[in-house]
Amino acid sequence: MCGIAGYLNFQNRRSPDDIQATISRMNAAIAHRGPDNRGQWADPENYCHLGHTRLSILDLSAEGHQPMTSHDERYVITFNGEIYNFRWLRGKLEKLGHQFRTGTDTEVLLAGFSQFGIDLFPSLDGMFALAIYDRETGRLTLARDRAGEKPLYYAAGDGFFAFASELRALLAVNELPVSLSEEALALYFTLRYTPAPYSILDPIRKLVPGTIMQIERDGRISARRFHVFSINQDEEVPAEKIDAYADALEQSLTQSLTDRLNSDVPLGMFLSSGVDSALACALLSAKLGRKVKTFTIGFEGDAGSEHDAARAIAGHLGTEHHEHIFSAADFDRICDSIGTLMDEPNGDRSCVPTYLLSEFTRKHVTVAISGDGGDELFGGYSRYPGFAAAYDQTPGAHPVAMVQAYIERGLPVYPAAAVEKAFPAGYGAVRGFHEMFAPVFMHLYRPALHALRQLDFDTYLPGAVLAKVDRMSMRHGLEVRTPFLHPVVMGLASRASLGICMTKQGVQKAVLRNLLMRYLPKELALAPKKGFGMPASVFLNNAERINAELNAAYQRLSGTRFFRERPTALGSLFMSKGLNANALWSSIVLAKWVDSVERPL
Repeated sequence: MCGIAGYLNFQNRRSPDDIQATISRMNAAIAHRGPDNRGQWADPENYCHLGHTRLSILDLSAEGHQPMTSHDERYVITFNGEIYNFRWLRGKLEKLGHQFRTGTDTEVLLAGFSQFGIDLFPSLDGMFALAIYDRETGRLTLARDRAGEKPLYYAAGDGFFAFASELRALLAVNELPVSLSEEALALYFTLRYTPAPYSILDPIRKLVPGTIMQIERDGRISARRFHVFSINQDEEVPAEKIDAYADALEQSLTQSLTDRLNSDVPLGMFLSSGVDSALACALLSAKLGRKVKTFTIGFEGDAGSEHDAARAIAGHLGTEHHEHIFSAADFDRICDSIGTLMDEPNGDRSCVPTYLLSEFTRKHVTVAISGDGGDELFGGYSRYPGFAAAYDQTPGAHPVAMVQAYIERGLPVYPAAAVEKAFPAGYGAVRGFHEMFAPVFMHLYRPALHALRQLDFDTYLPGAVLAKVDRMSMRHGLEVRTPFLHPVVMGLASRASLGICMTKQGVQKAVLRNLLMRYLPKELALAPKKGFGMPASVFLNNAERINAELNAAYQRLSGTRFFRERPTALGSLFMSKGLNANALWSSIVLAKWVDSVERPL
């Protein structure tokens, strides 16, 4: 895992030394993503400048240094991620006459792009954000993986275009003026995160997952999607064939895990009490015969803490198990620094335990397997059944209203009326969000569960879940790999019927539990989902600290240029929060983030 950065200098407005100093500052801002090495490249025409910070996972030698140039010196790449099927692709390219001097997936990407151009990207199984510069045409190509596991920010300014793995790296571009975005704030206080293409700061944007963007020498920008996850009801597998479906899923998950074991450094497994991580762990240990190191976190004083169940799963599978109990001291330490730790505000409460779990895990391994994506692909969130039942009993419900209702009831933050009152000029972005995803509810006779799976895959998964895992793990130089986001697994999920996802008795992720019972006792495989967010007990045990932080948040945000120009917005918004933990925490996180930014906002 790495960090990438770049700068296009239109009309040769800045000197080479000046831009190289900018790239150096951008690299420094993302040094935590790649602590092993830094690199810079500039073309002789002083047009394209690229940067890279490296976390060495494959081919630990200097041959893997980036930015990397192709054999014919036409293409230059800076790449963040892992391509799990690179050996297959390498074999295909060798048959076409390509030769390789390293064991890296980076070199395979270069050769693949040279051979296939942008048609390469749909064939990749991996997590990635990358930039490839064509020295012959002057075209820069950016691309981001299907689900949005790896981040990619960009900004177009007067005479330049810049991009980076993290938003803070773009703040190192001194000539880029930034300000809090009213549209992004309206979305953040609605969702707890800012969805692509928005970022919390104007004019910085995020590349949408599964998208290719190309910037021409004259400044023209074009973008296209190369992947969109969608439910395929025409080919769905009925519940009666769940055993055969489970066989196919077991095979594809096993292959996905095998591919994700590619590593020249120690590898472990995040383990909760959930079905997804337990299944991945079971396949690793029982199916593939790997001696697995597992890592879990518990919560001090919380009766619903997952660590006891995770310990039982680890014991049954015979893993080398490690656990850490989240204490008040941990909360105080992380709460103090949460603004600095986050590249962009993310109000998901599980950021804190994810940070601690990553910190704890990194003491033992450099790569960890997680179960992320299983809930979205196979309908596992506890909020799904109630909302789906209400929708299925409300024929003729307006699709836009259904998206809004799901966000407000299933993932509540601040009330819609309060957000619209606070950000009247930005609330159109929230309406646009509702309208953009309304088509998931426009399919006749399709169960609401399918609409929710697709909606969360497109929004909540990249915006909150994967962003959280990437930022919190990369703060410790830990790479996290997700077997459920294999293209074949996603293809199978797209054909899962309602009965494959949920039994008539309401048991969720039915096929995953069916598969898990092949490896674990029934009581462990059928245990209810608990979730990984900071439980209410953390807020109750730290109530005095939370209240103090909320008061400080109000003062910090009130002092920004944005809210000084809108003196009544913050007060009306905070008055509406009630006892909603999502609203409390998202407000604290935003204020701490603002306080950590070294630019006036």
